[in-house]
Amino acid sequence: MSEYINNCFCCGHYLVPRYKRLVNNIFPQNPEHGLDKNNLERLRFYALVKPEKLDKSVRYMSQRIARYLDHRNRPYVILGIKAMDDTMKSCYQQLNTFVDDYLETLRLVLNEGNDLELIEHVVASFESFCEIREEAPNYQRNYQFFVSRFTQLCYNNDEANRKKFRCLGLRGHHALFRKTANDELQNDAWKHMDQIVPSIIFNMDKGGQLRSQQSTSTTVSPENIVIINETTINEDPSSLADTILRDLFGRAQSNNNISTCIQPILADLDKYGKWIPCDFSKYIFSQIMNSIKHHNSYVVIDLLLNHLDKHLDIEERTNIKTSVMNVIHDCLIFAAPNTGVGSTMLHGITRLLEFLERSFQIERQRFRISSNDQNEQQFQTAVINGIKDFAEKLPDFQMMEIIKCIAASLPTFHHDAEENAKESSDASLKFQLVLLKTIQKITLKKHSRQSTLTNSPKVTPTYESDKSNEVTSTLTTFPHQLFDPLIKMMSTTESEVRLIVLEILQVLVDRRHYADRLCKIRILKDISQLDLPIETKKNRLFDIAFMKKFGHQFCSQLYKCILIENNTKKIFYAIYCLMNLVTLEADDQDVLVDVIHFCLEVQSAIIKMMDEDQRKLSKINFHCIHALIAAYFNLMSKLYDITSFSRYVDEVIRNRELFAPYILPPDAFHSISKENLSKCIPKECLFTQEIIINVLKVSNYDISRFNHVIHLETG
Repeated sequence: MSEYINNCFCCGHYLVPRYKRLVNNIFPQNPEHGLDKNNLERLRFYALVKPEKLDKSVRYMSQRIARYLDHRNRPYVILGIKAMDDTMKSCYQQLNTFVDDYLETLRLVLNEGNDLELIEHVVASFESFCEIREEAPNYQRNYQFFVSRFTQLCYNNDEANRKKFRCLGLRGHHALFRKTANDELQNDAWKHMDQIVPSIIFNMDKGGQLRSQQSTSTTVSPENIVIINETTINEDPSSLADTILRDLFGRAQSNNNISTCIQPILADLDKYGKWIPCDFSKYIFSQIMNSIKHHNSYVVIDLLLNHLDKHLDIEERTNIKTSVMNVIHDCLIFAAPNTGVGSTMLHGITRLLEFLERSFQIERQRFRISSNDQNEQQFQTAVINGIKDFAEKLPDFQMMEIIKCIAASLPTFHHDAEENAKESSDASLKFQLVLLKTIQKITLKKHSRQSTLTNSPKVTPTYESDKSNEVTSTLTTFPHQLFDPLIKMMSTTESEVRLIVLEILQVLVDRRHYADRLCKIRILKDISQLDLPIETKKNRLFDIAFMKKFGHQFCSQLYKCILIENNTKKIFYAIYCLMNLVTLEADDQDVLVDVIHFCLEVQSAIIKMMDEDQRKLSKINFHCIHALIAAYFNLMSKLYDITSFSRYVDEVIRNRELFAPYILPPDAFHSISKENLSKCIPKECLFTQEIIINVLKVSNYDISRFNHVIHLETG
């Protein structure tokens, strides 16, 4: 007897249960006519009235679809999927009663090979199923088969329908993790990221490189993602993969979930050599950084740093680690304005500095084999640019944290090191120079930003400033983590290091932007052309306190610096500028007297050196120091309007013009045969401490400070 015969021939009683009759009646004799809508409505009503029969109805429907599949009756299979999808949407409140039969049917259809039309209907139905939010999770449900099958579709290479198959696979993955990603009791999506994420990256690769420069900066939230329906089947898989990747990381709330998604990406980029060129990898991580929550940015950076650490010591992967660093650079730039500097980000910067130091050691070891390692130098440049650009995006107070972090990594040198450690010292010196230049670039950026923000009018001769133009105190500018290493390096034997340190100190001290007007050593008859203040403003107690606390340490190191034999013209100019800036910024009579006392001590020391024929100082530097002191006295005596002091300085300068012009600027800095000049300088051409004390006393300066012995050592 046929299964379609519902009544007995004899008595007319029903031989088939009603739920089966209702299911049978929705299938027309001609599949081209589609589902019988009236009978479908009856089945829907029956399921609502008698929900206890719902599971049997769906199970029977599933059996019929399975028989149609066995007989290769594709039109009826499609009708069966549509009917089951309609039943699922109508009776979603009882989904748990029939979901197993529903998913089993989808598995059967997906197993039937690459039939595009069948797969389209299955994926569309699966998307509808995933949109249903279930209140009670089913712990026994397993989506492993769907993950594997959708992954196969993502890699489909069918010549005619490749794009459609790949889009269907991506849509299946998207629907699955949308359903389970945010459900702590149904975390199947995160378990299978090792399959889902590589399939997404594979499809992004087709168009991602071309759009790497067009990445959007809009953060994508899960609420803004629209479910992809049948109309998007013909979309480009790369565009679809972009959307899915952003949605995936928008839903990754915890650190573990982010790590679960990032690790397959890193492994995939390594396995298929997609780090070089770095456009594609930079594009991927730009999408990720634009999608995750801002406070999770450091997680991505930390994972990239861990991955970089794996490649650091492998010579064949130097280009790869440079590309990884370029990706980290972009991530740092994104994180700077959004997350700022916290303990985790500072830890990341410290790790980058450690990588940089290791790179210099690696370069030194390889130098014995090859003369030049450009790949390693490119990596070093990438690290420096990453740290510098990250710091420049931060507010000033956070920028100082980065500078302190870099200063703490500066290597220290011991002059009594053995000769066999020379190569290591050379590497450390290069590392030190790189860090100092990085600090210099960051401080210059900070300095120019402050200049723009203050936007103050032209400085008037009153040295008065509004509160709006006040900037941070010296105690804030020079925390001990930064002050100590910089001051100690002022007396290093390397002239290039000393010059950079002096220039850094200038930028940090120069908060009113006077350095450009004070950088050249010269004797001015009229200081108004410098456009500097001639009257003092109210004392800033924090600056005075700083100089009184650290002034001796500063003067001691500056004393050593000024007497080093290999000083250049640029170094003397930098010392002169720094002395002027320190005096002007403190703007205190006691500080001025201390610096004048310091200059007289330096003059006494160099005269003693030349009289005793000590070869610690060349005659060229001997003359330059005399010229520097004269220029400083000339400027300060006129700037602070100390009339008697100014007259005395002018008198000494006139005597020098007559009897010793070689110890006045600019002659002192000209590279002529000064070694042939007489080392004996007339006394009237030198500054006398007793006379200076008397003229300062007349102007009511505290001359008792000259009684304080300044213990300065040249060591």
